[in-house]
Amino acid sequence: MYRPGPDTLWRRASPLTRLAVLAVVAAMLPLWPAPVLLGALCLALAGAAGLGFGRALGLRLLVLMSPVGLALGLVHGFLIERGPPGICGPFACYPEGLRYALLVFSRLALLLSVSLIFVMTTRPSDLARALDGAGVRPSVSYLLTAPLSLVESVGQEARQIRDSLQMRGLSARSTLRERFRMLAGMVNPLVRGLITEAPIRAEALEMRGFRASPKRGLIDPVEETAREIWLRRGLLALALLQLGLLLLWR
Repeated sequence: MYRPGPDTLWRRASPLTRLAVLAVVAAMLPLWPAPVLLGALCLALAGAAGLGFGRALGLRLLVLMSPVGLALGLVHGFLIERGPPGICGPFACYPEGLRYALLVFSRLALLLSVSLIFVMTTRPSDLARALDGAGVRPSVSYLLTAPLSLVESVGQEARQIRDSLQMRGLSARSTLRERFRMLAGMVNPLVRGLITEAPIRAEALEMRGFRASPKRGLIDPVEETAREIWLRRGLLALALLQLGLLLLWR
């Protein structure tokens, strides 16, 4: 999912600093109202445009969040009684429920957008090097980076299976029935390949001394300035402060 782009301050920052920004955003979600979260979402989309993939991020958010927003609006605005009812055209609705649906939608959309920005600007190898340089155990580092590294290989294998099925007569641009047939034909070899590849990956890790020591030495560690380290500490303190305010208000 990594997308190359212009050399910006965000891309030059350490992956750990980007994770600290993600922590600040995650701490914002239960504390701030929907207008603030939507404003932060607009800033995230503008930042993605400056990073070179604003259109791609916008399309992914539209595809992923449109059904979620529709479901939230229908359930909380029309089906679940929340507050006094109102009139929404020819239907009776619950304005308080619609406001709650907007709040949940803004939380999910903001978290998803910032997470996608992190994934689309961070190579799994860079994240692994940053975690190892910070003294994180190799098992924990692998647990955090393995899903990101598997996405590219799984996507490439899925494209190969799709191309082979298209050569045999199935097309993803034909009728809906043919598309489901093609999807069913892709699932079986894809899952089988993942199961077959898991022992090979485990053996490769053991041969490289994956659990030999609690801390690994690095040939090319991620370089960080003292200013960036203090910035990351400030971001983490801001995230903890927001969580503290949330506990006090409750």
